[in-house]
Amino acid sequence: MRRVAWQVVGTALGILVMAAAGPSRAVTLASSVIEVTTPDGTVSLLSRVEDNAGGDPLRWLVAYELRGTYDPDPGQSNGISSLQLFFGGLVDDVAEQSAPPGWLLNCCFSLPPFGVGFDLPDDAGFGAGPNGSASFSFQVAAGTAFTDESQGSFASSYVGGAPFGFVLLEDDVTGRGPIVPVPELGSLALVALGLSAIALRRS
Repeated sequence: MRRVAWQVVGTALGILVMAAAGPSRAVTLASSVIEVTTPDGTVSLLSRVEDNAGGDPLRWLVAYELRGTYDPDPGQSNGISSLQLFFGGLVDDVAEQSAPPGWLLNCCFSLPPFGVGFDLPDDAGFGAGPNGSASFSFQVAAGTAFTDESQGSFASSYVGGAPFGFVLLEDDVTGRGPIVPVPELGSLALVALGLSAIALRRS
């Protein structure tokens, strides 16, 4: 099972080290961009994971920026207006979920602890697209493991109040999906690499 090389996995040691570091600016632990091309336009999703969410060393921020040109039924659909992210298993302690004004949280397909969902029905406005991007985030416990192995996450538009034109979020070239949390622990070697990177960035 593929895992990204920069995956940072938590242990009690990792949490103690981060807590001992004290207040500090957030450090990006992992990031990626996937691009999906369809006959109706492109979908791009930037994923990143940061430590020290809201100044709390025991929380990590998982953030996404959705953009592209996808609009499957111009004049009827509202751009990229649904983002459904599925985790690699049950991930507890998902909190502080955020989205732009008007977007609904966990209304339709995905919801914690299985994933998170963000939706903007077409009667509420135009989603991400040529006119701009949309940003989303949530927090998890520090030390949560992550992967970019595809978990079936998808985006779509809305037409007539219903999701329309589903796009599987797997990169055209690599087949990777967006970065999402996974419940299982990884190797101690990856933990050591991740903690070393944090220490170097803060020294």
